[in-house]
Amino acid sequence: MRYNGEEKTYFKVVLIKVHTGDYCIIKGPEEEKRLAEILQNDYNSTKYEKMIQLLGAEVVQREHQQEFRSRFSAESVLKEFEKGKSVIEYSYMRIIDGVQRAVSARIYPRTGQGEKTEEFMVYVTIERQTETEMRNADVGTGA
Repeated sequence: MRYNGEEKTYFKVVLIKVHTGDYCIIKGPEEEKRLAEILQNDYNSTKYEKMIQLLGAEVVQREHQQEFRSRFSAESVLKEFEKGKSVIEYSYMRIIDGVQRAVSARIYPRTGQGEKTEEFMVYVTIERQTETEMRNADVGTGA
């Protein structure tokens, strides 16, 4: 897929249905796909909200966890779209294959009749690593 004139490969693509809280991973890590499939709705939160809490705790760098959960909450995302934003962007550190990597997320609304947000899409790309970051990652993994 092309974006701003350059080819983008998405690490993860997710569809979220606002009213049901369904969280469908279209492309992404297998372990996250399995987790999304087994999460069941309960009275306290939707599948999406549970997934954000789990991802924040398990794969997002500790310093970014609170902001990650806040920015990606359905309530926060919907408020931004209600203010007229057409895209929400956020960069953070997360674990990918056992290594901390910088990623960027872009969230886009999908509207129905009446222009009310019914769904939103999340596209996550892995940031390019500098040579220093690659050397540090190799040292940290023993590679």
